[in-house]
Amino acid sequence: MKIESVVIFGYNEFAKEIARQVRYEYARLVVYSLEPAYVEEAQTEGFEAHLTDLDDHWSELESYNLAKTRIICALEDEAENVFLIISLRDRFPDAIIVALATTQENASKLTLAGANKVIAELQTISNLIIELLERPVVSKLLDEIMNTTHNLRVAQVTLHEHSCAVGKRLNEVVKFNDHNIILLAVVDYQMSESFIFTAKGYNHLLDPGDVLVVIGYDKDIKAFEDEIGGTCESNRSHWGR
Repeated sequence: MKIESVVIFGYNEFAKEIARQVRYEYARLVVYSLEPAYVEEAQTEGFEAHLTDLDDHWSELESYNLAKTRIICALEDEAENVFLIISLRDRFPDAIIVALATTQENASKLTLAGANKVIAELQTISNLIIELLERPVVSKLLDEIMNTTHNLRVAQVTLHEHSCAVGKRLNEVVKFNDHNIILLAVVDYQMSESFIFTAKGYNHLLDPGDVLVVIGYDKDIKAFEDEIGGTCESNRSHWGR
């Protein structure tokens, strides 16, 4: 079903990037914030934005076709985000709600509160997502965020000593990747495990122990792991319920 409207609660960095990227993709985009300064900032950037509070009944949402609307809850305060979702779910049982969580524990709370999809992210993943939103692949990522039937995950693949990627530049791996995954960054083993984003580190020489941070489906990540000669040690984040 084609999405017509996007409603965003909150205007933190994540919410701002979502709003900027989808503003021309849907018929209507509305931002609600608890902070007057954020409302003013959103309006200055050309968005329809309104001041709200957690006691609001959001009666204006009744005019939306909720089956074709995505509600994104991205309030900075975790407790407020949970309360917001509980209130929205009680008022609009059939609404599709996407929530942003800063910790796995908070992600569980948001799911229990009634979110259809929770983006659970560690602090490093938050930075990765914002970096990703600045790149051309954003349309695919946003489609996954809006489509609650899909399930992407962010994973880390550690390069073995005999990996075919060892000794190659990062841009070579990006160029010849045909496994339908997105290579976000590399964690340099020799540089105190610092992140090097693909958009900024194309000439980085890969070494054994380096970790490639990727986003994709399980089967595609596994195929990439098998071909490149690495081990998918853990999931950094799950997208979807």
